[in-house]
Amino acid sequence: MINDYAFYEESEEYEQYLPDSYFEEAQAEIRDLYEENKDSVFYLRQLQVKFEKKYFHWVTNNALIGLLKIGYLKDYRIEQLSGTSTRYFVHRSNRYPKRAINELEKVIRSYSQDNITRGCGYRAEDLFCKALALRGFMPAGPKIKEYKGRRWTKTGHDLDFVFKRDRIEYGCEIKNTLGYIDKEELDIKIEMCAFFNIKPLFIMRYAPKPYIKLIYENGGFALLFETQIYELGQVELVEKIKEVIGLPVICTKGIPDGIIDRFEKWHKTKVKV
Repeated sequence: MINDYAFYEESEEYEQYLPDSYFEEAQAEIRDLYEENKDSVFYLRQLQVKFEKKYFHWVTNNALIGLLKIGYLKDYRIEQLSGTSTRYFVHRSNRYPKRAINELEKVIRSYSQDNITRGCGYRAEDLFCKALALRGFMPAGPKIKEYKGRRWTKTGHDLDFVFKRDRIEYGCEIKNTLGYIDKEELDIKIEMCAFFNIKPLFIMRYAPKPYIKLIYENGGFALLFETQIYELGQVELVEKIKEVIGLPVICTKGIPDGIIDRFEKWHKTKVKV
């Protein structure tokens, strides 16, 4: 069973009923990072991605809020044109973080531009469509709201693609973002696949185990590729992101065979002999 706290990724408060050892372990690792880098500045998403293989994004968020509450960390917020804000965390002994914040902020604003984020989404869709088609998974779409005579009208959502091979059909969602897919959107896309009587296929940079478990329980597959994909023309920006922030980003001409192998191997287990 998935705990309710799991879906409040950007909470301002940390939940006292988090598993003690897990929560304390996350706080200890964050402390270690800051003790080794007392003059460094980190922002929320950066730390969530940095620790994501060990801790859910919401656990890292809550651990940071806990360290903020006891005075171990200080935070600074920079308002964005979109109306959101970037939240930076610094060691309590760091008296002059503004220069480091400004350096990070320049890079964050560069990769957060609408044309850049849209380009990342389109690039991932193009590359995965090509890679899957080369393995015999034929795409239909994009933006599927109607399929085989049935039209989804419950919400305004659509499926990115439908792929078909060996008489098995997949409703596919491709997410090339640093953060997790929104839980409500995940639920809706799974429901849409059930409505169209097709299997859900979520291709995502990363996702927490409860999300992956939910996808599998509904007969689908979660294909993670871990490194955010940028357009080929963004090599300079990608190098800056890696140098200044250390995020997993790449400009690539194609999807590595090993990633598609994982899905194809699973698919073959579903083909009726």
